[in-house]
Amino acid sequence: MTEITYFEEVRCELSPGLRDDHLTACVTDEEGRTQYLDVTPTLINRHEGVPFLPVGFVQIDRERRRVLVEFPCEAYSGANRAWIAFEHLRHVDRPIS
Repeated sequence: MTEITYFEEVRCELSPGLRDDHLTACVTDEEGRTQYLDVTPTLINRHEGVPFLPVGFVQIDRERRRVLVEFPCEAYSGANRAWIAFEHLRHVDRPIS
C-alpha cells in the first residue's frame, strides 16, 4: 500500500514568452481547457526534467479527485483560478510500512 503526497505545483508546458526574458506556461484544467500564463523562468520548478508551475490550493475535492488552484498571476484569458485534476499535480508515492 502507498501514501500519495501532492504538492502545490501543477505540470505545465513551456514556450517562449511575450517578452525575451519571460516564458509562457500552459496549464490544462480538468475539462481539458488550456490556460496560458506569462511567467519568469525563475518561477518554474523542475522535477526530473518536468516543468511545474507553483500554485495555491484554494479547495480540495477528494470525491472528484480535483483541486481548485489559484495561479501566481492572471492567465491570458483573465482566469485566476482553475480546477486541476490530481494527476496533473506533482506528487510522490511512498510505501506505507
